[in-house]
Amino acid sequence: MNMITKNEKGTIDFGKKFSKQLKGGEVILLIGDLGAGKTTFVRGVAQGLGYKKNVTSPTFVIMKVYKVKNKNVKNIVHIDTYRGLDLVDLENIGAMEYFGRNDCVSFVEWGAGLEKFLKKSKFKYFVVKIKSIDENKREIEIKN
Repeated sequence: MNMITKNEKGTIDFGKKFSKQLKGGEVILLIGDLGAGKTTFVRGVAQGLGYKKNVTSPTFVIMKVYKVKNKNVKNIVHIDTYRGLDLVDLENIGAMEYFGRNDCVSFVEWGAGLEKFLKKSKFKYFVVKIKSIDENKREIEIKN
């Protein structure tokens, strides 16, 4: 699934569209440079799943859990591994407890390093690559 969005609203709308295929238990790896729109995409997915408040980057707190009132998904877990967190670190902060839970969707910003682990796991996962084309346009590619 590929899309070029023309502005922030377009990235949010694409996230909302993507949210319709999430059933719970998915892990979504977000890959892209600083400012590419990773958190903006998560904001759109969260809105699509019924979250009404603002979604912000978990860079400084490492992990945020948003409670959602959705038929299947009850929690959105938003993790930032910019500081180079590995599997042991993710386990230590409790992030791994959410992976694969049927009532959760987990997002991992800067998650490229987890792909090898997820390929060997039982978790359903997606890789979302976001590339900044210019100040407003984003190219978003989703693979599962």
